[in-house]
Amino acid sequence: MEQREFSKLTLKFLEGNYPQFVQTIKFQDDGSFDCDWKSESGIFSIWIATYNTEITIGIEDPNGKTDIHRHNPCYGLDDLGACVAELSSFIENIKAGNLVLYQDGDGKYNLIKSFEFENLDNCKKFSWKINHPSSSEKEGS
Repeated sequence: MEQREFSKLTLKFLEGNYPQFVQTIKFQDDGSFDCDWKSESGIFSIWIATYNTEITIGIEDPNGKTDIHRHNPCYGLDDLGACVAELSSFIENIKAGNLVLYQDGDGKYNLIKSFEFENLDNCKKFSWKINHPSSSEKEGS
């Protein structure tokens, strides 16, 4: 599949399912594009790129780094459904809080399943939604 066709089909998927990304799309000379969507908390963003006829999806951490990402190659039109399903799953898991961004004691960021975060010490957790303090946190202030 040609790059321009791949990007056009991916864009169509985003328009129909995640229009928040569409407003930030930047097209490249080869027909690929990149875009992002800032979390409701304003702390991090999800970004997507369509370079090399693959969907790369990742997180831009609060420092602006984009090291946290995964590649979903699309070898042809037959693979496109699986590629966008993986993209959608990643986005929905972040929005639902099933995947969370965390910062370890050394200041490095990574992505983890929410239930696995409970086993980490000296780490900060960042969710998609705005974090409101619980009543116990308010009383402790």
